[in-house]
Amino acid sequence: MRAALATAAAVVLLAPGVVWAQPSFDCAMASTPVDRAICRSDKLGEADRELAAAYSALIDRLSGAAKDHLIKDQVRWIDDRTLGCTGEIAAVTRCLTTRYTQRLATLKAAADGDYPFVSEHALIKHGRVNAAFYEIDARYPQFDGTDADFSTVNQAFAARAREGAEAATPPQDIKTDHSQIWTYEQGFELHRPGMHGVSVATSFYSFTGGAHGSSGLFATLVDLRTGRRVTPADVFQPTAPWERVLTDIARDDLRRQFVERPGFPDALEPAKFDKLMKDSQRYLFKAFALELIFNQYEVAPYVSGMYRVVIPYARLTGMLRANGPVGR
Repeated sequence: MRAALATAAAVVLLAPGVVWAQPSFDCAMASTPVDRAICRSDKLGEADRELAAAYSALIDRLSGAAKDHLIKDQVRWIDDRTLGCTGEIAAVTRCLTTRYTQRLATLKAAADGDYPFVSEHALIKHGRVNAAFYEIDARYPQFDGTDADFSTVNQAFAARAREGAEAATPPQDIKTDHSQIWTYEQGFELHRPGMHGVSVATSFYSFTGGAHGSSGLFATLVDLRTGRRVTPADVFQPTAPWERVLTDIARDDLRRQFVERPGFPDALEPAKFDKLMKDSQRYLFKAFALELIFNQYEVAPYVSGMYRVVIPYARLTGMLRANGPVGR
């Protein structure tokens, strides 16, 4: 595993017309579809080197149980990468791009403070029911720390992956006279908004027939001291007008975004928008800012996609709880 993540890069010309690639391993030894896809892409080669460097920097500063945990988790990540990124070269490339982006963010978050003992697990399967094929690749986090009881949040993460997989598995009585491919893809990345908190940004894509699939992102903030999921009310001072402030900032920001990407004006009406803002899963607390996530259909038509409202913590001075899960 360490050999696969060695920081020494090799430059190999694969074939006429193929770009030079410089991943963290020797492309002359590339024998799997995943390795070959990395070697054929400058962007993936760069991502592989960056990931190898982040992993090496983190593993070198760890010892004992933390080091053992990271090594096992990285081995699992590499194995699941091979199992999950299959098919045509374009599909493998897309799969790897997502995986590397999310894994790099997770390793950086793990290095920002005490090691959080969060591992990546996956539900990967594929099959066929009559003329309908299905492909499941659902990755989810598991909090393995022993200083708190994480069983409830771990069960919730695993259950969401199972529910997505079950919804994207065609029923045995499905009737279709043409081939379909049902899909459920789920991934995640970690963020570190404070010394005591870890945010999990879980993204998903599902297609179960019809004109198009659905995608989105939901956020979960976990307090490492208690092992519990944290709501926005637990982050902000109880006497601070944070709900009104965030709602006003988000509404004004979305109005500006609607100029280039038209949305639903009525979604910003006070009663409707206040209800949207009650959903704690749209609050993604990152290192230096809060991102409010508005998924497809919530404030705009499908073609407009997801909207993000970024609010630096500097704009929320005095509103965050002292010694809370957010803040340094």
